[in-house]
Amino acid sequence: MGVIVISGIGASVRSAGRTRDYRRIALSIALLLAAVGALIGGAFATFTASVTAGPQAITSGSVKLAVGPTNDAATGATNIAAGDTIAREADLKDTGGTIANKEITLKFSASPTSLLDTDPTNGLQVSIQACSEAWKRTVVGSPPPAFEYTCTPGATTVKINGAASASVSALESAAGVLSPLNSLNAGGKDFLVFTLTLPAAAPGDLGKVAACSGASGGTSSTEDLQGCASTLTYTFQATQRNGTAQ
Repeated sequence: MGVIVISGIGASVRSAGRTRDYRRIALSIALLLAAVGALIGGAFATFTASVTAGPQAITSGSVKLAVGPTNDAATGATNIAAGDTIAREADLKDTGGTIANKEITLKFSASPTSLLDTDPTNGLQVSIQACSEAWKRTVVGSPPPAFEYTCTPGATTVKINGAASASVSALESAAGVLSPLNSLNAGGKDFLVFTLTLPAAAPGDLGKVAACSGASGGTSSTEDLQGCASTLTYTFQATQRNGTAQ
């Protein structure tokens, strides 16, 4: 029994010694890690200097487009027949814009609307003429007033999407690019006459089809443009030139 007791005491002594050694090792590791952390933290320090340049002033330009001083587009027309033309002047001006325009477009909207503006084939067609100076306007017939315009230097054609004319219906769906125009440039001015034409072949037979009814592009047996009424609004939009390096 004595051997057993001595062996137990001896085991306890050895166990206590190992615990103290473990503590020393753990403390040494902790001190080493702290030293390494201090070294790493110090590695991020560096010399610095700062300086400023400028100031740089930057201002944006403007795109400005106006209708006038002549604007006959608000003058209506009544009792039109197939083959009639409706000429109206509407001048465009780049007023105070400081940025040249890439393009100017024309778009129509109608309220009320009818086959006069929605039929691309039998409905109203539009063409545009430009004069280098103000048009000479003569009023003929009353009522309603009909306008005749004269350009002494000689008129030129303003194309719509590259064509001499377009249907009002097409320009209700998407704006058309007008070219050439002086108002593409800052301070530029255009004297324009817009002519609406109801095609001579526009169908109408009240004995076969009810007034202002039928399918677009029809004949006198399927479509009648008599009794239709549309009120058109012209919308011009200038779009800035392409971006450049400055």
